[in-house]
Amino acid sequence: MLRLSTARKVADVLWPEFREYDGAIVLANVPVPAPGAQERALGDYERFHGHTHIQDVFRWDVPRTYDPEWDTERPDAESPQFAEAWELAQQMGRMWLAKLVAQFPGYRFRVYVTKLDDPIVHFHRVRDGERPWFTDAEAAEQIVEGTLLLLDSGHGQAAAPSAAI
Repeated sequence: MLRLSTARKVADVLWPEFREYDGAIVLANVPVPAPGAQERALGDYERFHGHTHIQDVFRWDVPRTYDPEWDTERPDAESPQFAEAWELAQQMGRMWLAKLVAQFPGYRFRVYVTKLDDPIVHFHRVRDGERPWFTDAEAAEQIVEGTLLLLDSGHGQAAAPSAAI
């Protein structure tokens, strides 16, 4: 059984509070510099400051393996615990999208769940005239490979019709 204090912390990670800060949507409990101090579009600012690494918030003991392409040790994406982290991150991404839409119903959002070294959940608001982090076309290959989940509040799940929101 989980302690109530642990459950509360987990709930805050899976269903976080967001806030609007000088036109940008950010995680309410994460201190960030003012958006105007950044040399980037608001969507890029949101994605950079609004991402969460699964291994930063949950303990895991995934074995490491050498990756010759990167010439470094990386978590073994084939391990059962990595698979669990990937599944959790995808569920977390769906929850974040639902929370963003509930909290800001007039805005359109994109949530990306990436596999990389560890599963990471990113989000940004979609704005006219601003390029998304990945377009549907750019994301398509990674989606097919199973290394990216792209969720879009404007038109369901991008480029992956087999898994609806």
